[in-house]
Amino acid sequence: MRGSAATDQLDDVLDRFAPPLAPYTRCVTCGGQLEPVDVDDVAHLLQPGTLRTYRDFVRCARCGRPYWHGAHGRRLDALVEDVLGRHG
Repeated sequence: MRGSAATDQLDDVLDRFAPPLAPYTRCVTCGGQLEPVDVDDVAHLLQPGTLRTYRDFVRCARCGRPYWHGAHGRRLDALVEDVLGRHG
């Protein structure tokens, strides 16, 4: 594997294996497909602050884990944009 920085390692994997890139479509826990879900269907899994702050959620069809575009979203969006610009 080339480089010790995470971005170098990511580039190496993407260059070697060229997987199809589909950000925000799979669960990071089990790899299941993410599907839009009504907030009422996941409210029992969320902290009150999350419910007050966010309205759009997705849930893993396999394990049920909820996801939302949280406080870290902008940083992740920048990373995804950068990777897609180099490999998409």
